[in-house]
Amino acid sequence: MDINSHEGGAPSWVTLTTPDAATSTRFYGSLFGWAYEDGFGDPGTSWTALLRGRPVASVVSAEGAGQATWSMHVGVSDADKTAETVVAAGGRVTTPPYDLEGAGRAAGFADHSGTTFAVWQAGGHGGAGVVDEPGAFSRGELITDDVEASAAFYRAVFGWTLGDPQGPLGRRELRLNGRAVTELLPRPAAMPAGIPPYWDVYFTVADAESAVGAVPALGGTVLMGATPVEHGTIAVFADPAGAVFTVVAPEK
Repeated sequence: MDINSHEGGAPSWVTLTTPDAATSTRFYGSLFGWAYEDGFGDPGTSWTALLRGRPVASVVSAEGAGQATWSMHVGVSDADKTAETVVAAGGRVTTPPYDLEGAGRAAGFADHSGTTFAVWQAGGHGGAGVVDEPGAFSRGELITDDVEASAAFYRAVFGWTLGDPQGPLGRRELRLNGRAVTELLPRPAAMPAGIPPYWDVYFTVADAESAVGAVPALGGTVLMGATPVEHGTIAVFADPAGAVFTVVAPEK
């Protein structure tokens, strides 16, 4: 689905920070069909991933980083005011608000538990131009050790409200103005205790089983095979540079 703007308080963009940009761009280009153009930073340091010629994600080079990571950006009208709200809610600023060549203004934060996320104040770049179709961003999911504390933090910052538990894992919608914009998952029993809470990013695929077959051949790792959930079939992977992400094939 093509989209030209995003509601304030809803996820609007995702960024991959990677120590090996050549390998990362090749991996996602093969898996999702992405093409690339120069991004918002200096040439050779950032790229915008395109699907059908429309922006879907950023890839940023970070040589020396231990491993690649995905970050979800929530759209806001004022990144500086959001920074004040985050601190008042018990979070902290990890990257103070900064401008990106007229494209917009971004900032990075950690919530009350230390889980990192980002915001995007749109300028010339409005965020993802394609969502919820194969190869595009689908949703974010917060995996947390404390459902009520997480719900209270994000309600204070973005106005999100918490839906009822669904399915055997108690997955819950986070809603903005009554509409689901992202999800919250209590830490599953199978998740190792050493992995801290984090924001997962989901990408839509036509067939999760096909993705499970393709990822190892492209140099990635299958962390969880195709698994039915409330909204379709998901699978969890690590890309060749270590970034964890999830794919979802919606119910037909």
